[in-house]
Amino acid sequence: MAFFTLACAFHSTSRLIERILPQAIRALTVPTHHDFEVVLVADRSRDDVAAALLPRLDELGVDELRFRRTRRHSFSGAPSNNFHANHFITTNPYLITFTDDTFVVKTDPEFDVLDAIASLFEQHPEVVLVSKVDDHDEWDRPLVDVGPEIEPGIRSVNRAVDQLIAYDTARFLPIARRFGAFHRDTFVSQPGFEYQWENMVSHAGTTGGRKIAYPERWPLRVRHADLRIEHGSMHGTGNEDIKLQCFTRLLETQGLEKR
Repeated sequence: MAFFTLACAFHSTSRLIERILPQAIRALTVPTHHDFEVVLVADRSRDDVAAALLPRLDELGVDELRFRRTRRHSFSGAPSNNFHANHFITTNPYLITFTDDTFVVKTDPEFDVLDAIASLFEQHPEVVLVSKVDDHDEWDRPLVDVGPEIEPGIRSVNRAVDQLIAYDTARFLPIARRFGAFHRDTFVSQPGFEYQWENMVSHAGTTGGRKIAYPERWPLRVRHADLRIEHGSMHGTGNEDIKLQCFTRLLETQGLEKR
């Protein structure tokens, strides 16, 4: 039996989190024979927004709430880099990170997601990351194969996206340190050039014989519960009302449609 940390990045969508987080926890952990903890990370949240989470932790299924101000000692580049780099939890063998607008659903209610992830890591020592998101056609950079399938239905791909990333922490941590993941000036947001945590993770996961696994055939659907500002943009609307509408539609269609 392995131990997993599930860490959800939260900022300010207080209405959305009460729908997104319990849904994601159920999809990822029911059923499972593995042990796990759920950490909600309120990074860059206002003090009052973070404080309002405390009486809700039980209903949300949260074991630990982390709150960090980033007025000082923040990471460069996209604000989300602070969640990843400040809260990369290595006390347990496996870490699964997702965001407060990640919709997760299973099409087979008996499928054990945690067991599938643990087995994939155990059987393939070259795999350092598992990433899954089904609306990758909306990304600013396409998802492409970089080699043969790792096993049937498991693609070896060029990138990960922070809607859902699973790490083998012992494998990934030394590489991340070497790639400057925890230096506060590593990441960049400039017109024509972006280097964020996702870019670093994708770089680290596809060099030196390492692989990123994309489980295309698992009965698991993962979608970004938001709409892009424009097709091919890396930015969503960020509007909580739109995200709630997307969530409702995704729930109605079992993760197939969000419009």
